[in-house]
Amino acid sequence: MTMHCTTGTLLKTFTTPLTRRASTLPPSFLLPAFTTTTTLPSPSSSSSFSTTTPHHARKDGNPYRGVSPLHRSGLNKTLRKSPDYKGLRDQLQRGLPQPVLDQSKRSEVEVDEDHGLWEFLPPGRHSLMDPSELRSHGRAWTAAELRKKDWDDLHRLWWVCLKEANRLQTQKAERNRLGEMYGDYENDARMKATKTTMDKIRTVLLERWYAWENARSEAMLDEEVNMYAELDNNEQAYFPKEEQLEGDDATSSADGSSSSLPPPDGARLLETRV
Repeated sequence: MTMHCTTGTLLKTFTTPLTRRASTLPPSFLLPAFTTTTTLPSPSSSSSFSTTTPHHARKDGNPYRGVSPLHRSGLNKTLRKSPDYKGLRDQLQRGLPQPVLDQSKRSEVEVDEDHGLWEFLPPGRHSLMDPSELRSHGRAWTAAELRKKDWDDLHRLWWVCLKEANRLQTQKAERNRLGEMYGDYENDARMKATKTTMDKIRTVLLERWYAWENARSEAMLDEEVNMYAELDNNEQAYFPKEEQLEGDDATSSADGSSSSLPPPDGARLLETRV
C-alpha cells in the first residue's frame, strides 16, 4: 500500500511540471502571431472595405452654380461685387457718339415728317413740356361714354392713351436726369387721367366679353340655334320650332295680312343671327 502511494507520488512529481508547461504555452497554430511584432495600421494608410467613391467636394467651373431665383438661393461671390460705375460711365462716354451742335457741320438727311416716331414726342417736337402745357388737358373718359363706342373707336382711343403715357413717362425720366425741375405735379395729374381712361376701356371690354360669353352659353343649350353653322357657305344657324311657325301664321291670317313665311312642308327661309 505504501509502495503504491510512493509510486503514485513519484509519478505525480514527474508529470506535474509537464502539465503546467503545456498549459502556459499557446496552441501551435497561434505561435506565428506571438513570434512576429504586430503594428496597427494608421488611419491614412488603411483601406476601406466599401467600393463606393468617397464624397469629395464637387469641383465645378460654373460660377453661377446654386443661384436660383425660383428657390431664392443666395448669390455667388462673383455677383456680390459692386460694379465699377465710374469706369463704366467713362467707357460709355467714350463709346457714345457726340452730338454735332454746329448746324454747318451736320449732314443733310431727309427725314419723313409723317414718321410714326414723331408721335412719341410732344406736339412741338421738343423733349420737355412746360407745366402750363402739361396742365392743359381734359378729364378722363367715363364707362358710360365708352359703352356707346364700337370696337374700332375703343382700339384707337387705347393707342392714343398708350402713346400719351409713354410720352409722360419719358418726360418724367428726363426731368429726373436733369435735376430739380418743375412739372412733376402736372405730369402726375395728366398721367392719372390717362390711366383712368385706360382702366375704363378695360372695364367696358370686360363687360362686353361677359355678355358675349353668357349669350354663347345660352345658345349652346338652345335647340333652335346651330353654333357650328358656317355662314359663309349659307348654312342655316337658326331653326324655329313648328309651333312657333303655325302660331305666327295664324296671327297673320287673323289680321288679314299675308304671311311672309313659307308653308311648313316647303323649303325653310334661311335666317342668320348676328
